[in-house]
Amino acid sequence: MIGTRTAPIRGHGTRTWALALCVGGALAALAPARAQPEFVYRLEAGDRLLYERRATTRPLDGGPPTAEIDDQIELWCVQQREKEAFMLVTLTRTTAGRAEPARAAVLYIDEGGRRRLPPEVITHLDPVEPALELLPVLPVGAQVADAWNTPPDVYQRAWRCMSRGPDAGQQGGTRVDFEVEDPLGVDEALGQVRTGTYWFDARGGLMTRLESEQQDGLNRTWTHVSAVLRERTRQTPEWAARRTEEAGRFLRALGNEDRFVQELTARGDQLPRILERLDQLWATFKSDIDVRTVSPFWTLADAHRQELRAAAEVLETRAALALRWLNRRAVPWTLQDAAGRTVTCEAARRGVVVECFWSGESAAGLRVLEPMRRLQAELSTSAVRVLCYNLDADFVRARQVIRQCGGGLTQFLGGALVEVETLPELPVVRVLDSKGVIRGVWVGRQPAYPAAREMALELARPRP
Repeated sequence: MIGTRTAPIRGHGTRTWALALCVGGALAALAPARAQPEFVYRLEAGDRLLYERRATTRPLDGGPPTAEIDDQIELWCVQQREKEAFMLVTLTRTTAGRAEPARAAVLYIDEGGRRRLPPEVITHLDPVEPALELLPVLPVGAQVADAWNTPPDVYQRAWRCMSRGPDAGQQGGTRVDFEVEDPLGVDEALGQVRTGTYWFDARGGLMTRLESEQQDGLNRTWTHVSAVLRERTRQTPEWAARRTEEAGRFLRALGNEDRFVQELTARGDQLPRILERLDQLWATFKSDIDVRTVSPFWTLADAHRQELRAAAEVLETRAALALRWLNRRAVPWTLQDAAGRTVTCEAARRGVVVECFWSGESAAGLRVLEPMRRLQAELSTSAVRVLCYNLDADFVRARQVIRQCGGGLTQFLGGALVEVETLPELPVVRVLDSKGVIRGVWVGRQPAYPAAREMALELARPRP
């Protein structure tokens, strides 16, 4: 990586530096004229943007890199309609020289970068999330063009942005400094602070470069990220129309994949059959792709099959958990609540209960709490209770993360449950009937739990 350090960007005391880097070759044609055009995305059907991204992690107290990740990110505009672009975003990661299967998402963005995510995408978004940084939200509506806050993303985080104007060191691209804010307290609980800078080519209507740093207080590391636009190409309208149709089928396949995976926690004894159906799902998707033109979805179909095969052991443990739990009475307990009071399960589990097992050691474990708050609000007019168990062994930290992120929920210090409830994956949500029998299980963070809500309401409904 070539660069020189300049003045530090304001950022909560972290060592964040903006790098003035020369974007040559492919970016020369994208240089804006002296009169700055309107600050919007300018994407057309068939556009392909190729970025290279590198993330280097080092110890906070100095020393050689502990991890280096290289990503190739492609942003495809497959349809443009009514100032909204239908985008395919792909990310191919290489870690320690080993390439991973490509990850992808499809989404809509308007000319200001505001996103509209199909529900089938949200459960698959985490691995692709770094690519979405290359589509930042610009000032829209009544926002001032030199300082603005972006709308909350799917994780409820927002960017506080400040434009520094044209940057001669980046061929006149507009320099924007940003800080990431997390009102849910997840970043605070993990000790994470993120700041950075990106450059936007107003004439070309796209980001050309991003530099950022993230401090991770929990792991005592800091990570520097650099992403650069390498090329912009365009396919024909006919090519884009075929990809639009494939994107629709891709969404349907994602939804079916989620249904099959959830079936594992309802019918764990059917694991071989379900794994076979998952593989066949993507084999069928691939067979329907138009082979006469190069389609990124062809590669993605194989990538999903590889990923599911690699995850077979994880899926097997989910099935085993379902077989161990479902239709059996939940293990009794006596625990402390967040205030230090001793509570028995008989006192807490009154009627139908939704239980959430979580940890403060990962973002996924912390982010499940907001869906639990929404679920509790949706169940507020019923007799269903929502109980949360922090499974961290360190009770001091458990109380801390409950204060930071667990407000508004009934929380228990559940570290002792680890000895009797072997949970290979967190978070886990389950529904108990009024007799304490486990009737439903959901493994892994989900953006919402509508099936758990419906099951709980049905179990709580008075019987004639």
